[in-house]
Amino acid sequence: MAIPRRCVLLVLAGILAAVAGSANGAPLWDGTWAGGWENGDGVQIIITSGKVIGVFRGGDYPDILKSQLSADESTLIFAWSGGDGVLRRTGERDAAFTLHERGKPERSFAVHRE
Repeated sequence: MAIPRRCVLLVLAGILAAVAGSANGAPLWDGTWAGGWENGDGVQIIITSGKVIGVFRGGDYPDILKSQLSADESTLIFAWSGGDGVLRRTGERDAAFTLHERGKPERSFAVHRE
């Protein structure tokens, strides 16, 4: 069975896009990160294209107000209505998360890419 030339070109384009995307570092953050459930501070952080697009916190997904990737792409700083956080890369699938919420002390815990 012959593979149509168009299919081969689409597959190659997809592979090249994936390689080019991972070269700039931001996609290395992409995915769902979660942790802190054992201490009652559970968080789920959804990242795409190096930006936080969702945070599950307190049984809700509050609006994301800002998301910024550091110049060296090792840290993501983001805020939502009610709090903010700093996510620092500690490994390929691991990060340290520092959580700030109004009226509560600062908390830090590990999160992992699911």
